[in-house]
Amino acid sequence: MKVSMPRGTAHGWGVAGEQLSREMALLPSLAEVTLHGIRTVALDPFDPAAWDRHNIGYCFFEDTITVLEYTRQAAKNWDVIVAGSSWCEQHLRIGGVRNTTTILQGVDASTFYPGPKRNLADRFVVFSGGKFELRKGQDLVIAAMRVFMERHADVLLSCAWYNQWPFSLATMELSTLINYQHREGDCLEILAETLEANGIPLDRVLLYPLLDNHQMRQVYHNSDIGLFPNRGEGGNNLVMCEYMACGRTVIASDMTGHGDVITAENALALTSYRPYHYRHHAEGVWFEASVDEIVEQLEYAYQHRPVLRLKGLKAVEDMARLTWHSAAQQFHELGRRYA
Repeated sequence: MKVSMPRGTAHGWGVAGEQLSREMALLPSLAEVTLHGIRTVALDPFDPAAWDRHNIGYCFFEDTITVLEYTRQAAKNWDVIVAGSSWCEQHLRIGGVRNTTTILQGVDASTFYPGPKRNLADRFVVFSGGKFELRKGQDLVIAAMRVFMERHADVLLSCAWYNQWPFSLATMELSTLINYQHREGDCLEILAETLEANGIPLDRVLLYPLLDNHQMRQVYHNSDIGLFPNRGEGGNNLVMCEYMACGRTVIASDMTGHGDVITAENALALTSYRPYHYRHHAEGVWFEASVDEIVEQLEYAYQHRPVLRLKGLKAVEDMARLTWHSAAQQFHELGRRYA
């Protein structure tokens, strides 16, 4: 089975393309079957020229209203549409797609595994990852960290927020929690300006440039807890799962795609939400966590560090079940039905 997906090591689709291509090459060949990455909410393939006799699509979407305009036609075009989360699968079924299932992204255990915190031993470091945009919820992080950092002088914020796509960055203008004025320019400069304008002192921030996926393990290790209050995730959130595989506990939303991996045993799960109607370049309904609850969970984590270690061990155990080999086998089994 051929794989038609982007390749790379600095963004989610690229990582998935690299990993699934490598694992698929180890399985028996299947003629006239191609696994495609689905490019947009219109549910079309990244590379139409790679269209085959039998075609499996892999999709991650958050625009749960806009996608319904395209689901009926997509159901006719694809042999099967695989969702990156059960949340996405539910919306495909609402839109009339019957031939669908869920396959979660894997975690590369050879790269992401537990290790010691080698730096900043005297600081409590909160990590936040994912490209800076409204959907990922870094405005919630800023609003909560502003309060938490005022309480504790030893707290640092570690940010891997680099965003290569200005249209996505611009969505943060919709936030009512922070002041964000979008402009064109260097992303790191924009992020630094935004943090400073919203009361986060830059001398207490670790702000990372765009890093290769393999460099992220050390960033994860040099933190005490991860904060992922994402409003909407079409998949199981590769960055969050890699972080958990490193033996670190997360404070995270347990809605949308996160709901496939976040439990009370492996994380400090957020429980208080309000529906969030998103409308920018597309439209969907997400779930916005409570800033007050995020601050409360940060405070709990700060005061109960042995609990973080226990939850981190459970997170490692749970993430070990998410392998790219298993994902490839599931896709291969779907393809075998058509070959």
